[in-house]
Amino acid sequence: MQGTAAVMRLEPIVGGGSASTPAPHATPAAAAAEGSEPSHASHASHASETQLVHASVAGDEDAFAELVRRHQARVFRLAGRFFRQRPDVEEVAQETFLRAWLKLGTYGGRAPFEHWLTRLCLRCAYDRLRRPGRSPESGAYPVPETATEGPPPDPTARLEVERLLARLQPADRFLLVLLEAEGWSVAEIAERLGWSRVNVKVRAHRARQRLRRVLEEG
Repeated sequence: MQGTAAVMRLEPIVGGGSASTPAPHATPAAAAAEGSEPSHASHASHASETQLVHASVAGDEDAFAELVRRHQARVFRLAGRFFRQRPDVEEVAQETFLRAWLKLGTYGGRAPFEHWLTRLCLRCAYDRLRRPGRSPESGAYPVPETATEGPPPDPTARLEVERLLARLQPADRFLLVLLEAEGWSVAEIAERLGWSRVNVKVRAHRARQRLRRVLEEG
């Protein structure tokens, strides 16, 4: 299937080098040969995001591979907010880009491509969290990062927060991580998940109520 090759080449890294930088194992002669005749992939690296999306819809795998390269760091970071195990993070990232390839024709360009991709990633993470038989320890439940100034955070307190969050249902954990760890507003969550703001507010209120009961129970 077209496009799956770009997904399978997905590198589980944060950041990554420039597409125009020769790979570390490439010889000078090979790098010079590559630079002597610009490839289709090198053209893709200089294209705008809109151009890449249009080309990908038309079946251009190099264009889609460039979209993957540009957004993989953010997708991995976001997936890592919900899962502790690396294979889980990688599977969510791959599923995100696979869905992106299959659904590119539905992207209307009304919102930034990054927002559309974020919505796909969140839905993939949400689906995986709700998978039957999943153990609570499989997920990562990060607490908000503290400022660099002042005393270092208490690791015992952090572990306690993660323990309490692990006792919540996946849907509650998912929403609280977005609100408290990611710092997203109700409007941002509604936009990127395709939920109404009222729905987000109601879900958040219920999730916080359940967290409060867990705190009271100890």
